Amino acid sequence: MPEGGRSPSGLAPAMACISLSAAFLVGGYEFARSTVASLFIEAFGSGPMPYAMTLVPVLMAALIYCYGRVLTRLGSLWTLQASLGLSAAAFLAGYAALRTGWKPVVAVLYVFTEAYIVILVEQFWSFINSTLDQARAKTFNGPILGGASVGPVLAGLAVNRYAARLGSEQFVLLTGMALIPAAALSFAAYRLAGEPRPSAAERGVGPGPLRLRLILEHKVLLYIAGVVALSQFFAAAANLRLYSLLEAAMPGKDARSAYLGTFWASVNGLAFLMQFVATPLVLRRLPLSIILVGIPLVHVCTAGLMLAHPSLAVAAAALLLFKGIDYSVFRASKELLYIPLPFDARYRAKQVVDAFNYRFSKGLAAGGISLAKGLGGVLPGWAYPAISLAAAGAWVAAAVPLARKAREESERK
Repeated sequence: MPEGGRSPSGLAPAMACISLSAAFLVGGYEFARSTVASLFIEAFGSGPMPYAMTLVPVLMAALIYCYGRVLTRLGSLWTLQASLGLSAAAFLAGYAALRTGWKPVVAVLYVFTEAYIVILVEQFWSFINSTLDQARAKTFNGPILGGASVGPVLAGLAVNRYAARLGSEQFVLLTGMALIPAAALSFAAYRLAGEPRPSAAERGVGPGPLRLRLILEHKVLLYIAGVVALSQFFAAAANLRLYSLLEAAMPGKDARSAYLGTFWASVNGLAFLMQFVATPLVLRRLPLSIILVGIPLVHVCTAGLMLAHPSLAVAAAALLLFKGIDYSVFRASKELLYIPLPFDARYRAKQVVDAFNYRFSKGLAAGGISLAKGLGGVLPGWAYPAISLAAAGAWVAAAVPLARKAREESERK
């Protein structure tokens, strides 16, 4: 029986509810991701984007600290509900400010959009990892991701079709509204599967609301942190390359929003296929150690192509493949590593290892690029794919000890 006495009979309905909830969550994020980036470029140009990215970890640190405090007081269910409700309120307030024409709110929304989604997504995965064992996770993780990806696919297509007609600002409102059904469905999932709770031995143990000592006690968390960080160095450079090429190719904000809507719908469409087909097959047929090393090798190749062929199409294809794998095989395989760990590692340390580290690394990469631009002026176009190539190569090296740890865990079982 799963941890905490949860009955296996409630697992399938609970996983269906959490997947559908995630579809609304990530679908709403898709509305914001495509349109807020375009609004930012319209208001400030793409040049200041790296500076905005460097502010994301600051907000993340504050939000995750508050999350840890609230988790101690309210437990996992009501912490998730509070997180969803407050995020909805933030987007509704942001939309109201946009309607007044207050320009700084665009930068605030850009930073908040980068922060809120990873904190919420990791709470969803903390619930899943606390409810499923590894055998069930190999069956459920792919379909959970696949069901969740329906939301962003539809949202991206909606942005493509209606951005020019409705205006990009309206999708900020829809982002907030999408969090309401996400909250209701996640509540149902918790009721069906039961609320994960710390064991009696874990309650009140460890200093600080995030139990950071666990990262040192469980070496696998350090290895995961290294891999996540390097993946985001790759992503930051690839994102900035895409946005700079897009700004040059499409000066109009609504045309950019439409392009980005189609692009992110394509990302999620690819991820959808990989989640239902490739992910279950790969997890069952290949050792986890091979998967963890093989993924960055793919990105070494795509970064090389960006260097050799500097065009919008190639940059989009490289980021498309990165995100497609990141949302499917990489995510599903990485989450398996958390299942044997204690509650506080899954619910507290995970927010630092995955959520904060995810954005901090991206912000650090953006900050480094900002510093280079400040010292030397405009960076040459080839610098971005060169950074991605270096990050992918280092990622391969960092994945080796993580793969070794996964192999040892498999042999132990």
